[in-house]
Amino acid sequence: MKLPQIQINAVSGKIGIQKTPTAIEMKQPMADMKIRQPHADVKYIHRDAEIKIDQSEAFADAGLKPISRHIQEWAAKGRQQVLKAMATAARQGDQMMKIENKGLAIPGIAKTNSEDPMRDFNIGFIPSSPSRVKIHYTPGEFKVNATPKGAEIQINPNKPQITVRTGSTKIYLQQKPSISFSVPGLNVDYKK
Repeated sequence: MKLPQIQINAVSGKIGIQKTPTAIEMKQPMADMKIRQPHADVKYIHRDAEIKIDQSEAFADAGLKPISRHIQEWAAKGRQQVLKAMATAARQGDQMMKIENKGLAIPGIAKTNSEDPMRDFNIGFIPSSPSRVKIHYTPGEFKVNATPKGAEIQINPNKPQITVRTGSTKIYLQQKPSISFSVPGLNVDYKK
């Protein structure tokens, strides 16, 4: 005898998953920044250099003198000439007093008075010396005082802009599970 076989057909259930991912958008706006750099306080002290040149002695060597100085020099020369003439007259007077000593006082005095004195001739420079020009120099001065000022910075930060679109997950039954039994070769009538 042949035993009937039971045939089982099973269909597995299938689950479907539909997923929408979460989306995040982030924007970070730049901070509002203001920078101001004030100028430094700068103060300076300036004094010009001075140079004083006194050429009066150099000009005097060339004969360019004020009249007051000419008068003083002429008066001094006059005094010297008077003293020299008085000394010459006294000396010649002494020679004349001794005429009895059989000297030739009168011809000697006449010769001395009639001849011009020997004059020296030489090269002269004007001014006679570089030291005749007097130079006085006062150096100038330049001082700078700078007081720096710090930068003025204002920063207003902007918050980040975040947009979130939430995702979703849907789980559904894609295929229903089923099981069926059959006996091949037997026809069973299930009528009631």
